[in-house]
Amino acid sequence: MKYRWKLLILLLSISIIPMAGARFFGVHSVRQLGDELVTRTRERIVTDTEDRLKLLVNAYSQILWKSREQVEMALLMQRSAVERVLKAKPPYPANVFFATDFNRGDRLPPDTFPSSVHFKSLKNGGTEVLRISYSTQVFKLAPGTTMDRVGPDLASLSLAGPTYKQIHEPLRDMVAWHHTILENGLHSFYPGHSGIPDRLDFRQFPWYREAANSPVPWSDPYVDPATRQVVVAAAAPVYRADGVLGGVTALVVPIGRMLNQRLLVSSIPPKSKAYLCYIAKDPATGQRSARIFAKQDHADVQHRSWRAHLGTEWLVSKDDRQFQAMLDDILTGRGNIRTMAFEGCGCTWAYGPIQGAAFVVVIIPETEIFKPVDEAERSVQESVGSLIRMTGYGLTGIILLVIVLAFSFSKTVTRPLQALLDGSLRLAEGDFKARVAIHSKDEFGEMGKVFNYIVPRLADYTQMSRSIALAGEVQRSLLPKSNPSVERLDIAGVTISCDETGGDYYDYLDMGEIRGDRVGIVVGDVSDHGLPSALLMASARSYLRQRAAMPGTISEIVSDVNRQMTRDVEETGRFMTLFFCVIDTAYHRIRWVRAGHDPGMVYDPASERFESLAGAGISLGVSEDTVYEESWQRIAPGQILVIGTDGIWETHNAEGGMFGKERLQNIVQANAESSSRGMVESVIAALEAFRGPVRQEDDVTLVVIKVNQ
Repeated sequence: MKYRWKLLILLLSISIIPMAGARFFGVHSVRQLGDELVTRTRERIVTDTEDRLKLLVNAYSQILWKSREQVEMALLMQRSAVERVLKAKPPYPANVFFATDFNRGDRLPPDTFPSSVHFKSLKNGGTEVLRISYSTQVFKLAPGTTMDRVGPDLASLSLAGPTYKQIHEPLRDMVAWHHTILENGLHSFYPGHSGIPDRLDFRQFPWYREAANSPVPWSDPYVDPATRQVVVAAAAPVYRADGVLGGVTALVVPIGRMLNQRLLVSSIPPKSKAYLCYIAKDPATGQRSARIFAKQDHADVQHRSWRAHLGTEWLVSKDDRQFQAMLDDILTGRGNIRTMAFEGCGCTWAYGPIQGAAFVVVIIPETEIFKPVDEAERSVQESVGSLIRMTGYGLTGIILLVIVLAFSFSKTVTRPLQALLDGSLRLAEGDFKARVAIHSKDEFGEMGKVFNYIVPRLADYTQMSRSIALAGEVQRSLLPKSNPSVERLDIAGVTISCDETGGDYYDYLDMGEIRGDRVGIVVGDVSDHGLPSALLMASARSYLRQRAAMPGTISEIVSDVNRQMTRDVEETGRFMTLFFCVIDTAYHRIRWVRAGHDPGMVYDPASERFESLAGAGISLGVSEDTVYEESWQRIAPGQILVIGTDGIWETHNAEGGMFGKERLQNIVQANAESSSRGMVESVIAALEAFRGPVRQEDDVTLVVIKVNQ
């Protein structure tokens, strides 16, 4: 019989009869006390909660009503000021700041400082503090907009800075930004700040397109490009002197500032939800409903894409009769409290009108309202404790009896446990000869057999792991420690192995000449990966470095290396692809040999075109007599050379999709202004995001070369 069954039968025979009697009388007494306590507490809580919620919602709706009127009045003032300055024709100002100045941080107004209330949420969960200046605006041109097109308007809008500042001062706790977006693509932001994306064009945002036609100045929530927080805009059209639409001016209000009022946050339970809504017709049902204007989720500080569309959300309840009665109350200007279902549970809804068809509603689950009932339950637990103390003397005798009986069985447990403990300590100290002698027929005997079976295999695995780890360290030491410094070239490379060791390889070769404008670059990929591939990679590196130090063309170098490698690997069936190039900035040209490797790419930002560095040649190690051909072409300043292994474009995600070369080209094109190191990091980050939870299946190597002026 198993030991656990022996112990279970013993303990049950000793304790079950007295414990069952004690439980029966205790539960009966506690049940009567608990029912009475819960009934009294529930009645009191309902009354107190309703009174507090009425006061809270009425006060908060009044605050929002006042704030809304202030913002809309300020919007009218701002609109008037912008239309007035657009009619002026001042000279081009001498000191104008653009978004690129703030983003780079190399040309800023004297009063610029890191703001404690303006910050951007990052993808890693951290925050980046924005640089702010309250003395000036910051301007930005939409993509495709030229300076000669907007120059007069820029000079005019530069006069609006004092008006922005005058309007912003009393609204600083509510309004984050003042925007003026003109039809010709000129953007004006106040206060001046960093964090404005280069590709931003507010003319594409829905609130801009709707501002000229909507009678309501408030937009739907959207993601602020500077802070990545959810905001709303109070926007109005701006007309020029001839009556033509000039653009839109707006005041931007973060949702967090609307819903994180101290009065609201400190007065509702943690799991309550607050919404700002307005009555509208639901296109899905054709009936009037409550469209959500703002909610607490929008106030959370988290990273969001500024291109993301938040979509339309509706506040709904399965209790349609009570829900429609609430909408009737709002339209007649009354606040109230109702009990309705929400998200599958019973809730109390407290609501109050803000202005017109807009209203604030706080929804509290009944489970939160009746949390004080837990106090009554704790009182019941105290009664249970009293009951337990009454039976303590009897239980003491039972415990003593259990101790005596258990002691007689202790040796059947302590001896095998001690043997396992001693063996484990020896194993922890590195003694793989440790064994245990347990001969019982229960679980301890089985544990002893498993221990004796695992220890010798653990020794083998440990030795193998050390060998592989050492090989990985040796291989990593063979890769370049730093990127070369070559005149007019910006070079960066990286290799990421999928195992402890890998078969990818890249290197920068000394071609036997002491010149600062010439460099040899090699990227290789050994078939398969793991320890055998790492050994072949190390051999290929040695051959290439030794042969590159001797005279000869790069085609001769690769041919000689292939001859030697073929003799080494012809019995193994392994091979290695290679792309070997020499870049000479003095002659503005690149020469290369392609041995079965994917062609390199040349991106020309001026023409926005990619060109393939192709060429004939089979992989190294296949045929000893192969003679490789050299190709060349001219390179121009600004061009970007990209050389990688198939582990990049053949990366798969969880859905089975492949990363592909087109996605790689898009990243290169999007980061053309970055350094080569920044471009490499962008590609690696995109690979990790695309792969997601899927394990890396192949080695990844990438070298990027930017040709500078």
